[in-house]
Amino acid sequence: MMLSPSRLQGVGTVQPWDNPPGTVGVGRLARIPVRHLRDEEPGCPMNRALSVRRDVFAAERVSSKTPREEFPFALVQELLDQLESGAAQSIEEAMERCSRTRSRCLPQHVTWSAAAAERYLDARRRDQESRDGADVPRTFRAPDAWIAFRTLEEPDERGITDYERTVWGRQYVSDDATLRELVIPAKGGAKERLPLPELAAVASVLYYGTPARIPSFEHHSPALRHPAPPPRPERVRVYSAGLTEGRVRLLRTTETDVFADWTAEEIMDLHEQHVVPRLGRVLDSRERIAGAHCAGCKALPECSVVPRVPALLVFPPPTRPRKRRTVSVSDLRAHHDCPARYHLTRVLKLPSSVQENEAVRRGRAVDRWLNVRHASADAPPCREVPLPADLPGLTDDELAPALGMLRAHRARCPLDNPAATRFRPQHRVMAHDPQSDVMVIASCDLVYEERGGVVVRETKTSAFPPGGRSVLLEKHPQLALSVLLLEAGVLGGDSRRSRVELEILRPDGVSLEEFDPGDEGTVEHARTVLASYTVPWSVETRYDAVPRPGYDCTGCEALSWCATGKERATAAG
Repeated sequence: MMLSPSRLQGVGTVQPWDNPPGTVGVGRLARIPVRHLRDEEPGCPMNRALSVRRDVFAAERVSSKTPREEFPFALVQELLDQLESGAAQSIEEAMERCSRTRSRCLPQHVTWSAAAAERYLDARRRDQESRDGADVPRTFRAPDAWIAFRTLEEPDERGITDYERTVWGRQYVSDDATLRELVIPAKGGAKERLPLPELAAVASVLYYGTPARIPSFEHHSPALRHPAPPPRPERVRVYSAGLTEGRVRLLRTTETDVFADWTAEEIMDLHEQHVVPRLGRVLDSRERIAGAHCAGCKALPECSVVPRVPALLVFPPPTRPRKRRTVSVSDLRAHHDCPARYHLTRVLKLPSSVQENEAVRRGRAVDRWLNVRHASADAPPCREVPLPADLPGLTDDELAPALGMLRAHRARCPLDNPAATRFRPQHRVMAHDPQSDVMVIASCDLVYEERGGVVVRETKTSAFPPGGRSVLLEKHPQLALSVLLLEAGVLGGDSRRSRVELEILRPDGVSLEEFDPGDEGTVEHARTVLASYTVPWSVETRYDAVPRPGYDCTGCEALSWCATGKERATAAG
């Protein structure tokens, strides 16, 4: 379907493109993945508009090298390509043929990938067998990706000549080419529903798409189209596949509960209603919002909304080129526990089979209730609000200690402070350290303002009284990070009037400790505490399964895939 510039415009006014400061390039190629068309897609509109312009680059090129594979599906996809194409007859043979990618994966990642590929193939086989005698034909792997093209002879108002829309997943086609299917892998269970606009965007690419290949080392160049493209299909279906569950499921729309099984005429209507307006928003938005996505942004060094704090944390100078990274205290703690655990759970985010214990569930339940209560400075103090009759996620036996903690909180509720304003629960803070080229991310339980200063409060739940004050920064390194962020002025406010609070809730009481970001000794202590985490994290390249002394592997989210963890868990009894 050849859309005119006015039809591609969508809602709003077409914005001529000017490269933001810190970037260079011509901006002729727009390659738009379906994920950018989601209504709820988080992130920065300017980052999206910039990222789809594949021939615009950072003026100072940043390395994309990583010591280990960071895409969780990389090996799974290669294994499935080998097996579904017939190039390999067994998972072992496929592994041998995928040696390059396999060598970049941790052993645990390899184990998960092999199991995921086998479960996927078994689920696909069952799905195909169920079609015998039905009105849905069997489908087979499509060797090339489907890409929806629109090519202009001259640059349009946006300066673009080549529009490409892409989807990610496993692509299949029937023998007679009348049916095209996409199976979207999920690391855990198969999804049941996706929003209608997202499914419409997927179906649109499958219907309008032409078989094509994106040059491996020339992603800034237009994709290479098949010289003799097949006719368009009569029907398109979109599935989800759960790689842990081992199930393939035909997706439904979230809004109307309709199966993603559409004819050509239906897809053309869906495209006009849901896809065209969103294309315009992706291409023409210019708002900037700081977030985790900033690490991959071409314009980060010159971005006006990201605070830059040289030497915020202690990072040794890099010994080799490396991809820009993000780091949070959760990342640092995971790496401190075990480098492999960090890579598997924080980078790859492989699914966990470990159930959360009572203490974790209780902490989450208490946090959720407090977050709702502290969302506005105009809300009444917690002492004036009845305790909840129940807390989601907790059993009756687990409820009493949690209610005791909420009752204890009433004595230290910040809403009782008449000078407190602008409450922001679960507030995310970002800062770029240009010396190390690392994005530092902090998720604060609560941030509020008081007499020109900024207060960061962290709330912890515990069944036991706290230890001595001197060890609290070591025990809770997020406090140390908050001290440094306030000292550097990242959260604004007068640092002389700012503070970090630690509220420790117990079933029978509460304590509140304060840390002064204007005190040199406190700042140096915080910097030293975090350096013990950041230095090992920053120089890590292997991510071996080497747990710290005393770490209990039985609670590790990656235990199912880790031979070392299983051995340690068995030895511990």
